Amino acid sequence: MNYKIAVLVTTFLRDSTLYKTIQSIIDNYPDNCIVLIADQGYRTDEKTITYDYFKSQIDCEIHYMAFDCGLSYARNYLVNRAQELGCKYCLVSSDSIQFTEKYNFEPMIELLESNKDYGMIGFELENSKCGWEYNLEIKPDGIHFSVSENILSFNSRIYKIVEICRNIFLAKTNTIIDLWDNEMKLGEHELAFIEYKKRGYKVLWTDSIKFKKNNAGGSEEYKEYRKRLGDYLKLLRQKLNINGWIIYDRQPKG
Repeated sequence: MNYKIAVLVTTFLRDSTLYKTIQSIIDNYPDNCIVLIADQGYRTDEKTITYDYFKSQIDCEIHYMAFDCGLSYARNYLVNRAQELGCKYCLVSSDSIQFTEKYNFEPMIELLESNKDYGMIGFELENSKCGWEYNLEIKPDGIHFSVSENILSFNSRIYKIVEICRNIFLAKTNTIIDLWDNEMKLGEHELAFIEYKKRGYKVLWTDSIKFKKNNAGGSEEYKEYRKRLGDYLKLLRQKLNINGWIIYDRQPKG
């Protein structure tokens, strides 16, 4: 079967969160897609049984990665797998982002096909800590975020043209090949979008499609690994030769 969209789900030590997310996809399975899971955690009997159940319900591949290989490595792996399968689009997601309805991505694909420079469309994410849809600029003191006022109307939907969005987006597969820096096991997001901007592709965002974030904390072991974020943000600053991190130049109106 020729799939149009590969749904990419990366996971690490949050098995119960992952199970709920995949079940939400099963309950709202989009047309013409395949789910690709990259698991950098442990192999367990329970997980094997659960994964077999997922594969019995939807088109799904499970890829066990080396333990703690990192989010960037896992995501790059899945994008390359999607390319091998001939999937022209990737819905980039994670183990904590749930489907809330059966989505129709055709209007977004029509928009992306309308301009070779349109690379991805980000979506609204309920329960996320904050919005992340801005323009960005690198300066010595940090990554400056500024509000975009560049609005596009296409087939009765409103889109904002930005340079970064949250971690739920539909992208042309060939534009995100090896987008993530494999050294960045955490804190990879901004660096990936800085690279995407360098590649010359435009990022759009719409709230006409909404996903839901599950903010469950994860296991104690998972929390220990998350404590390394500060170390990776330090690495991010070194790579960009900056002193700080995110600086908001102008907040949204209202």
